[in-house]
Amino acid sequence: MMPSHIRPLPEMDSAWREVSAGERLQAVRLAAPSLRERILESGKVSGVRTFVIASFPYPTRFGLASLASPPLPYLVLTNRVNVVQFETEAGELKLLLFNPTDYERSAETPFFQAFRKKFGYLAERMAHKKRPKTPDHLATLGLSPEDVDYIAFDHMHTQDVREMLGTTAPALGQQTPLRAIYPRAKLLIWKPELDIFRQLHPLQRYWYIEDGIRHVPADRFLAVDQDILLGKGVALVRTPGHTVGNWSLVINTEGGVWAVSENGIACDAYAPESSAIRGLKKHTHATGEELVLNSNTLEGRNEQYTSMVLEKLLVDRCTSSPEFYQHFPSSELTASPLSPGLSPTYSHGTITSGQVRRQIPAGRTQAA
Repeated sequence: MMPSHIRPLPEMDSAWREVSAGERLQAVRLAAPSLRERILESGKVSGVRTFVIASFPYPTRFGLASLASPPLPYLVLTNRVNVVQFETEAGELKLLLFNPTDYERSAETPFFQAFRKKFGYLAERMAHKKRPKTPDHLATLGLSPEDVDYIAFDHMHTQDVREMLGTTAPALGQQTPLRAIYPRAKLLIWKPELDIFRQLHPLQRYWYIEDGIRHVPADRFLAVDQDILLGKGVALVRTPGHTVGNWSLVINTEGGVWAVSENGIACDAYAPESSAIRGLKKHTHATGEELVLNSNTLEGRNEQYTSMVLEKLLVDRCTSSPEFYQHFPSSELTASPLSPGLSPTYSHGTITSGQVRRQIPAGRTQAA
């Protein structure tokens, strides 16, 4: 059963039901302001903090849709988790982890396995530089895994949630079922993304961990079939295309409205006309396309383009560089000597807003 504080957001329903791709795009443009206003009216999130999970190699032809031609065929992405605390209408504080990737388990994704096999030592230098894990980051905020109410991912590429949520049978070489790292947390997931794991298509197997949810108890999932408002200033909004069940975190903060997803890997992807990366500005001028898709999968390119337009319409522009948008890539293009010529023109790095605090008995709070 869905918790009572989670409310449906029907503003985009009719737009996504339009028959043709062009009609859907136009309908999304028209409906997006109403959704933005609904999120603004709900209030602001209590606090947001961002932490680095890992950096990893990624083919340039995917990340920048073959529009850039650097000396090396790989760029570097940095994956981050956003810790979002929000208040319900009843005044309860809730904690959401958005994209708390387990980088050790993600390394077993077929793409990364193939990369290590092909490049050996170079792969070890580029792939999954180890950093503190999400529970370690929570500790710096005075929080523990037991404080987490919800986990969500923009999509389930490379994700293995068995250790996060626990299992009913042995997994990952263990002799007994896995005990959940986050014992109270529910995984919020758009139902089409959950359904993918029933039977992976051959073209999906390269990016999904097939056993990533196996033996996780059904009551640890909250499968959703619509856009939802979790509480004041925080929503999960359908943005299909990169995967069929892709969605984006949309948050109203002290610094304005943000969206978080991997639809695009840099601010440049949402404003290629302002990009200093060679090839992007030329392409948008030649084609009239206003976006550069993260293109490692081709499940729905038309839908992904429309979804990125929706994200642009929901968020605010950057205060210091208003030619760019407050879309925060969950895996963001990162300057690296291993990818010369591919530095992002503008980078967010983090979202910081408000306070993230733990409610302690006797009415005391601990702020971070």
